[in-house]
This record gives sequence, C-alpha cells and structure tokens, in this order.
Amino acid sequence: MSKTFGEIELGGALGGYEIVNEPADKLPQDLATAIGNVNSGILGATYQPIWYVGHQLVNGTNHFLICKEIRSTKDRNTCIVGLIVNIPPGKVGGEGATVVEIIEEAKLSPEIQAAFDTAEKQLVGVGYKPIAYIGSQVVRGVNHFIICQAKGIYPGAEPYPVVMVINVFEGNVSIVNISGLLPDKGNLFGYAFTW
Repeated sequence: MSKTFGEIELGGALGGYEIVNEPADKLPQDLATAIGNVNSGILGATYQPIWYVGHQLVNGTNHFLICKEIRSTKDRNTCIVGLIVNIPPGKVGGEGATVVEIIEEAKLSPEIQAAFDTAEKQLVGVGYKPIAYIGSQVVRGVNHFIICQAKGIYPGAEPYPVVMVINVFEGNVSIVNISGLLPDKGNLFGYAFTW
C-alpha cells in the first residue's frame, strides 16, 4: 500500500526501515513515551518529533524520526535532525528507550553529493543541509529525493524540514521541487515511488 512522505508517494522499505510516514501527532503511544524518556535522559538538547519515517526490527525496534533539535544554549539554537531511537525487545510503553543515532548531516554518495552541491548553488536566500537520502526514481534521468534542513540566511531564521527533489539527466542537474515536510500537505508530485 502506498503512502506519502510529505508530498512524495512512497511504498516499500527505506534501508531496512518499514515506511510508516506519519506526522508527529500520530506517533504510537509507546514511541511518544520513548521520546519523552529519551529527552529526560539527554543533557544539552531536546528533540521534538516532526515526522515518523519508519521502523525496523533489530535488537528490539529502531524508530527513525525527523525532529527539531532544541539545544540548551543561551540562544537556544535549533536545527532539524534525523533521530533513531531503539526500544528494547519485550519492553512496553517506551521503557528502556535509547538513542541509536542523531543524524545532523547525511553522508551522500559522491555522485549525489555533487548533484546536491550543484543544485544548491542555484538557490539564493535559503541554505540547505541534507539530513536523509530517501531514494531515487527513474524518469527522464534520475530524480533524487533528499530530506533537508532549510534555513533562511538572515539573523534569527528558524530551520524547517523540506524534501528536495533533484533531477540528473545527461550530466545536467536541476531542482524539480522543494516542498515542506508538513502533515497538512497532499501528494502534489504524483510520482509512483518505491524503495
């Protein structure tokens, strides 16, 4: 069954994660509790879920979320990160949850990083940082879908999550779309997209 990730129609799995694709207000209760438990045990920052990407079974269950990280600094800097939280096997209600990884910037393959860098140079007024590469789609060339932190380049700008779609065709790089990762958005792209 296809779901949408922001405005992108998806189906299947992402790097071993079963896709859930739900806004933060639809988190399962045990995961919401787990995030609260994790936040209470971390010094220096708190994490507010924005989007629930998916989960995978490992030693327990890893949950992959896009979050707003609020740092406990004098000016309370914020950024958008990927957060992977593990709930151990046999635990209920988010008990024993731990942070597996905080992804501040995705490590893209050299080819995709070069395309991202070329695309970003076409933009002014907003800076973009890749948080997660979510896949590709063969069209006229290849579309690459990347979750990014977007932030206006002016004092006091707040970061926000977007999905950037970059097309690479015969050596040319273009931006297909940049759209907010927000629960009230519909699937505007109309792309059939599988992992």
